[in-house]
Amino acid sequence: FNISEQILINFLKEVDSGYHPNPYHNSLHAADVLQVVHYSIAKGGASEFLRDEETFSVLLSAIIHDYDHPGLNNAFLVNAKSYLATLYNDRSILENHHSAQSFELMKSPQFDIFSGMTVEKRKEIRDIVIDVVLATDMGRHAKLVAKFKAKLENGIDLKKREDIRLILQIIIKVADVNNTSRPTHLYLKWADRIVDEFYKQGDKERQLELPVTP
Repeated sequence: FNISEQILINFLKEVDSGYHPNPYHNSLHAADVLQVVHYSIAKGGASEFLRDEETFSVLLSAIIHDYDHPGLNNAFLVNAKSYLATLYNDRSILENHHSAQSFELMKSPQFDIFSGMTVEKRKEIRDIVIDVVLATDMGRHAKLVAKFKAKLENGIDLKKREDIRLILQIIIKVADVNNTSRPTHLYLKWADRIVDEFYKQGDKERQLELPVTP
């Protein structure tokens, strides 16, 4: 992809620093998700049918999928009438934000990992990344899983762009909630972290006199 090593280093450092020190949605979570996406491709068989552009896109999606996450969920942002909820019309608020902020970052030459690519390749990768990151919205979970199950029953066509895109979305969804498949001592750490983050949100909801999320 003709990416300058220094620009890649700059980009990764900036993305890492753009993750907040939330108990759960932090840069460690992003690295964890990236590792499982890589495993799905390298060991899970996806490398046999994914094009380089698709592989690059889903790895990049894992890296940026929770960039600038505030440690609060979409429901909170809607109930609090936040600027982001207004900006994205209450639809996949955080997921749109993570993607938009990441591409905004890449507008700066020192972070532009796309600078050595053709316009066509850049457009394709951006399109895939947006689709994949938006798939991490748990509000779309049931619909995406139902779609995938239907595809499995009727047969997946690995030559169809739509079917490959769905596979990429499922890969990142599995990676995003992978901690239940980790050894117990690691899983319990992740469980403690997400509970901590949710309780912090509950405290903030109570402070703002909003409905406390179950």
